[in-house]
Amino acid sequence: MNENGINAEITKVEDINKILDYGVMITLGPVIDGDVKIAGKIPSEDKVKEWLTQ
Repeated sequence: MNENGINAEITKVEDINKILDYGVMITLGPVIDGDVKIAGKIPSEDKVKEWLTQ
């Protein structure tokens, strides 16, 4: 985010009920603006940059 000048808040959610509220049954499950981007995989750096710049 620093590389691209993106100002964002990152929060690690560990409460299982909050995780399930997103419909994520397996972690890692990054959520950007309320949208689950991927579940159960580690995305590439390029993919994360793409999500953040859309």
